[in-house]
Amino acid sequence: MFSKKTVTLMFVVAVLAVLAYAAFQPTMRLKTDMPRDFADDSKTWTPQRRAQEERIARAYWQCVVNSVQWNFGYGHRLPDDPPADFLITAQDAGTMALDAGSRIRYWHNTQRVWYVPNNWEKTYGFDLNSISISLQAAGTRLELFLRRTMGKSW
Repeated sequence: MFSKKTVTLMFVVAVLAVLAYAAFQPTMRLKTDMPRDFADDSKTWTPQRRAQEERIARAYWQCVVNSVQWNFGYGHRLPDDPPADFLITAQDAGTMALDAGSRIRYWHNTQRVWYVPNNWEKTYGFDLNSISISLQAAGTRLELFLRRTMGKSW
């Protein structure tokens, strides 16, 4: 019915289609726009202090978007203490960037807004890591199936 070359080509196309489907998966990513309630605010602050705090908040939010979300995915629990890469520089936010109290406050703010679904967006893209994860999961399922059907452990 089909030649050997045609069957081989169909098999290769089917495998490539499955791999492409596995690699094109939705990913949850933090929105680049800082949530309104992320920045600290006080009615007693001067406009200058409020602007400085806004600058610090934006710098920490960029740190969360550029670093933290890649270490802790959507829905994952954040550690109690800020990770080592949760840092901003004086260039990012002025001299207040070096204040340890600000770092702790904005880590707590990060923990507060982390679980809010509106702060995340679903994106679709080609991700080779998802192929690896899918293949590992398939291998685990195959191993479990073979162990059950053959009744052996190796």
